[in-house]
Amino acid sequence: MTVGMDQADRHGHRPKGHSMQSASPRGRREKGAAPKISKGDFAPKDTENSSAVVSIETFKYTPAYFARWKVSASDWLLLLVISMAAVIVRCYKLSNPANVVFDEVHFGKFAGKYLNSTYFFDLHPPLAKMMFAAVGRLAGYDGVFDFKSIGLDYIAANVPYVAMRLMPALLGAATVPATYATVRACGYAMDTAALAALLVCVENGLVTQSRLILLDSPLVFFTVLTLLCWSMFWTVQDRPFSRTWWAWLLATGLTMGCAASCKWVALFLIPTIGLSTLHDLWDKIADQSLSPARWSMHFGARAIALICVPVAVYIGWFYVHFAMLSTTGGDAAALSPEFQVTLDGAKQMVTDRDVYYGSEIRMRTTNARSGFLHSHLHPWQHDKGSGQQQVTIYSYADANNVWIIEPAYNMTVDTSQGLVPVRSGDVLRLRHKTTGRFLHSHDKRPAMSSDKNKFELSGYGFTNFSGDSNDNFRVDILEGDPAMQGSATELQSIYSRFRLVHTNLNCMVFNSRKKLPKWAFGQIEVNCMHNCLPRMSTWHVEHAFHPNTTADAPVRKASYRRLSVLGKIWEYNKLMADSNENLSGDHPFAARPQHWPWLRRGTAYWGGPGRLIYQLGNPLIWWGSLAALAVFATVRMVLFLLDKRRIRPQLGGQRNMYFSGAGFFALAWTCHYVPFFLMGRELFTHHYFPALWMAIMVLAFTVDLVTCRLPRLLRSAVYVAVAAAVLHAFHTFSYITYARTWTKDACLRAKWLPTWDLDCEHAVGGLKGTVPPVAEPVLEVDSKLENGVDQAAPKAADQMPNDPNYVQPEFVNLPLDNGSGSGDKMIQPQLVQVPPADNDAQAHNEL
Repeated sequence: MTVGMDQADRHGHRPKGHSMQSASPRGRREKGAAPKISKGDFAPKDTENSSAVVSIETFKYTPAYFARWKVSASDWLLLLVISMAAVIVRCYKLSNPANVVFDEVHFGKFAGKYLNSTYFFDLHPPLAKMMFAAVGRLAGYDGVFDFKSIGLDYIAANVPYVAMRLMPALLGAATVPATYATVRACGYAMDTAALAALLVCVENGLVTQSRLILLDSPLVFFTVLTLLCWSMFWTVQDRPFSRTWWAWLLATGLTMGCAASCKWVALFLIPTIGLSTLHDLWDKIADQSLSPARWSMHFGARAIALICVPVAVYIGWFYVHFAMLSTTGGDAAALSPEFQVTLDGAKQMVTDRDVYYGSEIRMRTTNARSGFLHSHLHPWQHDKGSGQQQVTIYSYADANNVWIIEPAYNMTVDTSQGLVPVRSGDVLRLRHKTTGRFLHSHDKRPAMSSDKNKFELSGYGFTNFSGDSNDNFRVDILEGDPAMQGSATELQSIYSRFRLVHTNLNCMVFNSRKKLPKWAFGQIEVNCMHNCLPRMSTWHVEHAFHPNTTADAPVRKASYRRLSVLGKIWEYNKLMADSNENLSGDHPFAARPQHWPWLRRGTAYWGGPGRLIYQLGNPLIWWGSLAALAVFATVRMVLFLLDKRRIRPQLGGQRNMYFSGAGFFALAWTCHYVPFFLMGRELFTHHYFPALWMAIMVLAFTVDLVTCRLPRLLRSAVYVAVAAAVLHAFHTFSYITYARTWTKDACLRAKWLPTWDLDCEHAVGGLKGTVPPVAEPVLEVDSKLENGVDQAAPKAADQMPNDPNYVQPEFVNLPLDNGSGSGDKMIQPQLVQVPPADNDAQAHNEL
């Protein structure tokens, strides 16, 4: 992108002297480095390298020279008018509706969590949510209102929701003058800048998103601010390392860090700014007046401002995040124990360090999404299964997570000399303490997979049955704690990381992370898998207790080490990445990227009698910006081919400036749009908003190009016609932007495409007088994160659905397992009433 302004053309508004061969900005020549290049130097050159703007052979290194944008009184006046209009558009009837709307369910609730210092997990970075919390605190919000469902009344609960909505509304309004300034910094005239600002101001989708307690308005604001600062940085290239130069460069890094701290969509700014920077540094290598030391200074300055500063800002906001969320909460169960012990109110685990045959243990998966190896008195019910007792992963500690280590089938351990420690390579069995069955695997497929490399894990056994060889597992210790001697060879609680390998099938006990059906209480599947990665097949013992330990022999204890703040940031971000990657579902308003630019459909956010908030963009702006991108790609390709024929059309004298501005923002659009095609997670139309703003910039530049040689009056008429068209469309769809009461006729007029699922029968005059259907909130936290927790009664997830008491069965004899699973059929037990399942505190006094 080349930015800057020069003298006006014959209409008094056309900058000249722009040069660009790619989407990267090209800076001014440093002071004293070489004489300026005259405008004649930008005429076509009849050289072998005819595609170059200037012959490298003649000039060696010939960057364009641009004057800085000098803000005039007219600019200030226009900025003031634009800003006032933007505030009016964003804040009009901001209190309407006075109910919880769409994902305000999540982000309003998170603001309350900050105010109450209660830990929560969200798959987005914290900055935007902390901004909502700060505004809520200033407005008097106490954090008690829970935002638990769409439609809850704010006024009855005395929630300062207007103030909380005002923050994103003002940020959304600020993107409008920022758009004007960016266009001006790119060298365009005031009319083009005003047109671009108008397009952003009346884009219905951006308006809708900025009027609610949602994260996208802060995201778009910081994204626009980043590209504005980057554009301004390129207007001061004749004064490298000056205060102004440093200010704009550092501001770019600062705002980029803030954007990434709102939502990870802003990470696409990295390739956008990065490719531009690499192009610029590559060009500077050709400048023979620039010494290697000077070039290194340019490289170092950009590395500090565009890498170190954003990373420091991102980490800094997480420091604030963890400082505010100091008290443990329900979401902490998804984190590692080392993370959990840093929170106030969290249970500080202290357990026996050494693990022996006969020890009662609780095993935990060793990854951020932790859970316990678990079993309960319910059979597998899938068609491929054995019908034996379920073995799962469960998030919470209870008595059904306790297993007893016993020798392998038909093997004994000599305990005459005392307790025998479990060592790496030992073959053993795990007996479930509550039900008495052994952990078992066989040639049966698990519930959630038909892969032949995966096998069902079950609980197998009955009265007077000693088990069989399919109960045997080998303990392979992968690593120990370097500070704990022997933890890599002998099994130690907390410090030893190990895998359980089934000796017959040679498969590893594996956390599939798949949520089981309701008949398994929505817990997480665990199976036995061949050739699985260590990350999801590594376990550690969190709690160990041997009933034969005595006070005469002191028992060595183990406990989790507290994570540092950087360690917490690293783990939290890994969990965020995992949650984003695995976010899936069947949300009725989800949309894939190929549908976004066409505006195939919107999202119903809220509904009332005769009113609706339906997040739908301004169709003329969406379709026009897509057409502008196609025009740019076509013009760029045609001119590339003509350049090879030594034909260099100048596009009315605007070739270089058009390729500079439109080229850079087309690159930015590509970086912010194409990567979504690689994502398998659930996506929505609002993910397109940053890319939409960049496409609008290309649209404004394309309108400028098309009208650049028209008489001034005719050019102005075209601009007025474009403005009138988008204003008309904005008004047409304002009913669903502002939740205005509309009639059936107004609804039908707004339904331009049949794929827009607007139910006009719910409008005034329609056949239905009920509230129209709206979307459920987006599941911001991956369903797998809950690890099978029954949210209504998490501690009772293992009880029979129709029986409040735990039931202990008595089994009749079963045939031995022959290794294929054919003899593993579970006979219907005779149920005998027993007291409810003990919790861990009852099962083990140590917990």
